[in-house]
Amino acid sequence: MYKYLLCWRYLKTRYIALASVVSVMLGVATMIVVNAVMAGFAEKMRDRLHGVLADELVESYSLNGFYNWEDVKARVKAVAGDQITAMAPTMETPGILHIRLNGEVMTKPVQIIGIRPLERAQTGDFAEFLVDEKGHQIPPSFEVPEQYKMNTPAGSVLRDLPDDPNDEIGRRMRELLKQQADDQAPDAGAILGYALATFHHGKGRPDTFVAPPGATISLLFPRMGETRSDAGFDTFTTIGYFKSGMSEYDSTHVYVPLEVLQQRRNLYDHEKGIGAVNQIQIKVRAGVDLDALAEKLQLALERLRPMTYRVSTWEQKQGPLLGAVAIEQSILNILLFFIIAVAGFGILAIFSMIVVEKTRDIGILKALGASTAGIRGIFLAYGLLLGAVGSGVGMAGGLLFVHYINDIEKVLSTLLGRRVFDDSIYYFDKIPTIVEPFTIAWIVTGALVIAVSASIWPAERAARLHPVRALRYE
Repeated sequence: MYKYLLCWRYLKTRYIALASVVSVMLGVATMIVVNAVMAGFAEKMRDRLHGVLADELVESYSLNGFYNWEDVKARVKAVAGDQITAMAPTMETPGILHIRLNGEVMTKPVQIIGIRPLERAQTGDFAEFLVDEKGHQIPPSFEVPEQYKMNTPAGSVLRDLPDDPNDEIGRRMRELLKQQADDQAPDAGAILGYALATFHHGKGRPDTFVAPPGATISLLFPRMGETRSDAGFDTFTTIGYFKSGMSEYDSTHVYVPLEVLQQRRNLYDHEKGIGAVNQIQIKVRAGVDLDALAEKLQLALERLRPMTYRVSTWEQKQGPLLGAVAIEQSILNILLFFIIAVAGFGILAIFSMIVVEKTRDIGILKALGASTAGIRGIFLAYGLLLGAVGSGVGMAGGLLFVHYINDIEKVLSTLLGRRVFDDSIYYFDKIPTIVEPFTIAWIVTGALVIAVSASIWPAERAARLHPVRALRYE
């Protein structure tokens, strides 16, 4: 019992030990907050990456793709069986976007993706990312609404023209304006990445649309020629926006009808009635080993046509990005753990000082019958108590900080006069956080291990003191 009484007395009276407690507390709290925020961002990023890409992708090595994609789908179905729930052919190619803004043409490099929207929606979260100018979700479709044709110059004139059935000249003028409105608003719709079509001001201000709904955009892309590739060009009507929250996609992706892109790129066989694709997006049933399935599909497709197809999972496709995030989190954890290590050195110094200062008291205890293990236990228990108090307070403080992190961000932004969390990079409404019990457990356990380890040497030194020699200091 005397061991615990002495530990409690030292904890209350040795205020210098508070420095070690505060160090452990700050280290534990910081690591909990950082891991929760990074885990939240990583999970958000993984969800959105997986939503943009299907579980498995069959790609061609050539940008021009392959015409026998129906055979490829049949081979995939034969190999995977009921593990496959949906497949969607896709044509992806780099291109140049032209948007007329304030009398000038704005150009941007983009990835043009030809899809069948209903099929593509079945292979991932594509439909969940489709929104209108007000942020409301829209159905996956490239149909151009009639109201968008009224936003054209001819449509504006037609809208203001009185509708008098007895006016023959007015009737013919309306027919002419209707034809001009149809020509000015292309029948092929396009879905633009949200960051492509808007100027994001941030700081809570609304976005400015540079390509509002109904606006005509132009796309320049490579086209297959008889002897060599040349440039293809076509116009589309903006009907909606793709808003995944990942700037890499929202600032580059433009979705157009698959058949239109195939024909404009001269990759459509009119005799057979089929066009080429360079990707097949595959949705896999939950619980299937994606890596193992990708290897099986790769072997099967190699037999179909060697050196033509490349099969990869969505994680393999985004491997460098996901790997970079994991490495960054690991390095950051190592650096932050140094804070707790500094607290450990503080405990070592404090305990060494206590052993020197309390040499006489240790001699008295041993003379009264205290065992070597008992003296050692006093200092080990003291170190454990310091670590437990620091870890406990740090854990509680870290969890509270994570719970109110968005409120704290607003207060800090007000005090600093600028946004701490810049939503111009990610279109998040709030800072994402995920608290993982296992992560908290190893952080707290690591802090306790460091605190106890730092007290081993002073405890052993105190335990080895001889009573007679210790009492000489009286």
